[in-house]
Amino acid sequence: MTRLETKLDTATAGVADHEIRLRSVEQTALREADVAPLRADVEALKRNRWPLPTVSVLAALAAVGISLIALLPH
Repeated sequence: MTRLETKLDTATAGVADHEIRLRSVEQTALREADVAPLRADVEALKRNRWPLPTVSVLAALAAVGISLIALLPH
């Protein structure tokens, strides 16, 4: 009888552990569903940002233009 009770307790613990893991997975799935729109927004912002080399080229051109204006006689 003791062996039967031990086996039953072990089986019940396995079911409870399975239920805990299943709830955890379900909660993670809900969080992923909530995060998906935010990820889409971040990707849209990444696509629309100016790359750093473009900004540096524009700054260099502005510096050259200002220096040329300073060199021209008034």
